[in-house]
Amino acid sequence: MGPRALPPSLRHRGYRFLLGGRGAGELGSEMLPVAMVGLVLVEHGPLVLGLVLGTRGAAGSLFALFSGALLSKVRKSTALAADGLVQVSVMLGFALGPDAAAWLLGLALLSGAAGSVSEPAAGSAIPLLVPGEHLQEANALRNIMGRTMGVTGPAAAGVLLAALDARTVFLIVAGAFAAGAAAMLCVREEAPGPDRVSEPVTANFRAGLREVVRRPWVLAIIAVATVQTPATLAPGFTLLPVVVAARWNPARPGLVSLAGVLAYPLVLLGLAAAVPAWLLLAGYTVTGVGFMLFGVYWYTALQRAVPQDRLSVVISVDQVGSFGLEPVGYAVAGALAETVGPRPVLVGAAVVGLLTTLVPLAVPGVPRLADSPAEASAR
Repeated sequence: MGPRALPPSLRHRGYRFLLGGRGAGELGSEMLPVAMVGLVLVEHGPLVLGLVLGTRGAAGSLFALFSGALLSKVRKSTALAADGLVQVSVMLGFALGPDAAAWLLGLALLSGAAGSVSEPAAGSAIPLLVPGEHLQEANALRNIMGRTMGVTGPAAAGVLLAALDARTVFLIVAGAFAAGAAAMLCVREEAPGPDRVSEPVTANFRAGLREVVRRPWVLAIIAVATVQTPATLAPGFTLLPVVVAARWNPARPGLVSLAGVLAYPLVLLGLAAAVPAWLLLAGYTVTGVGFMLFGVYWYTALQRAVPQDRLSVVISVDQVGSFGLEPVGYAVAGALAETVGPRPVLVGAAVVGLLTTLVPLAVPGVPRLADSPAEASAR
């Protein structure tokens, strides 16, 4: 297939390596929790397993804001390659090191801290590798890659665990991260200017936060994710849909995105009402498409609206807002299900989801995911 036969975004060499590298890294990340079950659960039980996985997730959220600010000083591809190499070392530590709980927790902390750069770096690198008119397509392809690895990774790890020792599976996971790091070393996007390299991290962080606060539509969407991830996604996230992407460029992408997200509370109500399985699967499919569209339009909007030197901070704020409370949501959902039963939890989650999806539409800029013309010209 010649270059002209490829989608426009894939004609850019740097983006192809970024997409492939992120795919390999995400495959390793998605295999990791399943591999961890095989390594930790038998020897230490569910408590230590929960602590290890929770430590990794919490470290990723805690370090994300610092990582987002630090990324303005270095090439994004360099940061992604460094993350991949750290993950390789961590996986080798799991595969070859002792099985003491303290060792496992330390490795999980290191993995989460290093991984905190991945989303801000990848999201802010795409505008440096792809022209503005191809951003939406590039984000769609990256989203599809991530969703595909989200399904493939756990399945592959499960099959490997059935055939191999858990420590051997970690060696394979290390290989996936190594392949991702090698691909990132082939990406050479424009380096930050001297003014950004010399700028203090705290100053860049404050400037990035101002970019979030000064745009009500950005703040509103991050607030939605902050509430919905623990309150609506966690209680009902038992299946992952196969995502189908459609190319569409609506005039009001925010309205379309939130309409797609609106399907998930209805799925939760279907779970509570014990509707037929085929209807639930259809609902999850619609929800998967909705969240895929949301991710594409959201990242494209941020990449077009936020200055490049502040973009990594804005994306890191979004990551913390979107996923920082997710572990709390899982814990609270499980505890509530034990005390009041699953059905009230699902109904409550659906109500929260409906309200938090509809209310932001009243915030200026949310339906279009963009500043108003007057605000854009003023900036």
